[in-house]
Amino acid sequence: MQAQDQELAAQIRALQDKEAIRTLKFRYLNACDDKQPEVVRDCFAPGTIAINFGHIGQFGNREDFVAVFVELGCHDHIVDMHHAENMIVDLTGPDSATARVGLRFHSINTRDQTSVQLGGHYFDEMQRIDGRWLITASQFIVRSALIKDFSGEYEKVVWAGNSMPG
Repeated sequence: MQAQDQELAAQIRALQDKEAIRTLKFRYLNACDDKQPEVVRDCFAPGTIAINFGHIGQFGNREDFVAVFVELGCHDHIVDMHHAENMIVDLTGPDSATARVGLRFHSINTRDQTSVQLGGHYFDEMQRIDGRWLITASQFIVRSALIKDFSGEYEKVVWAGNSMPG
C-alpha cells in the first residue's frame, strides 16, 4: 500500500506543478495586458536568462526585457490582449519543466490608429526556485501576422504574412 501512496503523491505533485506553471504563464500575460511591469518582471527568474521575442528583441535578463516592455507597451494609447491556448506542460525533472503555449495577440494603437494581430507559440523553460516556478527561457515564434491602418476613411492592410515585416 505504501508504494501506491507514493505513486499517488507523485501524481498529485505533478498536477500541482503543472497548474502552478499554467498560472505563472497566465499571470505573465495578464500583467502584460494590465501594464504591470513589476509583475511581468517577477514571472522571470533573476540573473541570466534567455528571452528571444524575435522582432521585439533578445534579452539576457528580466530587467532589460521589462525596460523594453515599458517603452513599447506601457502607454494609455496601447491596448493589448494576450490570449493563451493549447498549453502543453512537460515536467523534465523535479524542479524543471518546458511548455509550449499558443498565443493569440491583438494590439490597438489609438494614437497611430493601427492594429496588430499575431498568432504564434511560446516555447518556455521553467525552474522551481525557492519554491516558486519562474521562467528561465522563453522564445516566441510568429505563425501569422496582420497589421492594419485605420487612420483613413477605410481600413487598410499594411502587412499580412507568417512573420513580422523585416
